[in-house]
Amino acid sequence: MAFARNMYTIDSSSGFSPKKMVNPWKTYVKLSAVLMGSHGLTKRSLAFLNYPAQLMFKSTEVLPVMVMGAFIPDLRRKYPAHEYVSAILLVLGLILFTLADAQTSPSFSVIGVIMVIGALVMDSFLGNLQEVIFNMNPETTQMEMLFCSTVVGLPLLIPPMVLTGEVFEAWNSCSESFIGFRLDSERQHRWRNMSF
Repeated sequence: MAFARNMYTIDSSSGFSPKKMVNPWKTYVKLSAVLMGSHGLTKRSLAFLNYPAQLMFKSTEVLPVMVMGAFIPDLRRKYPAHEYVSAILLVLGLILFTLADAQTSPSFSVIGVIMVIGALVMDSFLGNLQEVIFNMNPETTQMEMLFCSTVVGLPLLIPPMVLTGEVFEAWNSCSESFIGFRLDSERQHRWRNMSF
């Protein structure tokens, strides 16, 4: 029964367990929803955008993070003028790239742009929400943040993966890899034991 009691312990040096949590679970539900939404939209946007276009959009993450940071009540960040100028130049570069890519890329779609913009908005909430959590409870450890958002995110992630069939693809891929690894190991073992 010692395992069941300690199964949530991540690292013996950090000593994290749910009993030592400083934040309520509802905090991590919000964080996980934003995290899973961001990852989901980013991944799905690749069905409508090519990778360079998505990468260009994701590289502008600094702008939504700056804007959100200025409006979140617990942060209310203020940035110097040169940082706003840099962010605006970054967005102008993105607009020029997007216009050029829309004309030359066969895998460019407005739906993909909307998805990646949604992911950027969620990313901006994510970074700022994490900072708010750390500011409100300075005892919060990174291990708690990572563990709890992952544990809460798993149930949020499984239903869409079942609906899209990705969980079955992942299961088949893992089982094929395991079987292939096992067969390779058996072949190597037989090869080593062969006598010439």
